[in-house]
Amino acid sequence: MMEQNIEAGWLRPLIADRLTPYLEIDAARLQRNLQQMQQKADAAGVTLRPHIKTHKSVWIAEQQRMLGARGITVSKPSEGIAFILGGERDLLLAYPIVHADTLKELLAVAVQHQARITCIADCTHGVAAIAAAHQRQPDCQLALAIKVDVGLHRIGVDPHGDAAVTLAQQIQGAGLTFAGLVSHAGHAYGAGNAAAIADVALQEITWMRALQQRLIAAGFAHCPISVGSTPTALAAPVAQGSDEIRPGNYALLDLTAWRLGLCTPEALALSVVTRVVAVNPHFAIIDAGSKMLSSDKGPHGTNASGFGIAVDEQGNHYEVLKLSEEHGFLQYAEQAPAVGALLRIFPNHSCAVVAQSDRFVLRHANGTGEEQAIQGRGKFI
Repeated sequence: MMEQNIEAGWLRPLIADRLTPYLEIDAARLQRNLQQMQQKADAAGVTLRPHIKTHKSVWIAEQQRMLGARGITVSKPSEGIAFILGGERDLLLAYPIVHADTLKELLAVAVQHQARITCIADCTHGVAAIAAAHQRQPDCQLALAIKVDVGLHRIGVDPHGDAAVTLAQQIQGAGLTFAGLVSHAGHAYGAGNAAAIADVALQEITWMRALQQRLIAAGFAHCPISVGSTPTALAAPVAQGSDEIRPGNYALLDLTAWRLGLCTPEALALSVVTRVVAVNPHFAIIDAGSKMLSSDKGPHGTNASGFGIAVDEQGNHYEVLKLSEEHGFLQYAEQAPAVGALLRIFPNHSCAVVAQSDRFVLRHANGTGEEQAIQGRGKFI
């Protein structure tokens, strides 16, 4: 439904300087988000290794590095290659490898550019596959961390069991560098509010530190802890005992973070600029559909009623109620937006939306916009 007089954080000029639809990132909001997370990591004395799966942009990764980030986190080997070619030299591949050939090209490019790669494993099959890949590229600076399941139940060893010690011994026996413990509390998205998310963060570090102590007792004195998720990074202080944090969504944020109370509208750096192409008695129709916005209603347990909030320059806003491939359907009450009007859509899940486009427009405070490539999109292997 349409409402008026919404708070100022939703309002930004809509500049008709290019064809729609397109992704727009507010330069000032982006920079503020990046600075605040870096300052939080620095104050806690931990490394910030941002996950670039959200923005997938070499240029944004460069801004993170200039502010003090050390290394990046990537989702897939092909994504890592794009960022090595873009200048990154320290990558954590936060994805389980179970076939040695999956790493073939990444390790070759890493050797060529003298980049360090850290992989993760949660089973003996994974350790064996990574060891086999390293045997083919022995000059690669390769380390291996153990992934721990702290509640998402996607991948990871049981933090209360003995598998981590067994895997650490296997890693050592394979001649690989043991890189410690890695976790991702993605289930925090489903916790519902900031206080509940903070409880998830506390449970995560409690389990990780207990497992770390068991590994140290087994002879693995160097066992750093790396934790990562934007909800836990925003809702709670950096957990004492962690050595590294790996949030990703914090750079752009989205309606999911806003609904969880993790940010204000002023922090929403990503939007989709769209144009109204038709109005009928049922809906206002825009030129951004599922191929632009994705069909994502939110990650890990969140489930919005629609596909984003569309806002005009007067403060009217409309729910994107449904999507077809090239069109979005806006619900309105008495007054529909005019055909030809520009609208700004704040999406549910910025990671999924960025993955749909090859480029974004970086919009500066003076109204100028420059196009930046999204080098990491479409990297599925």
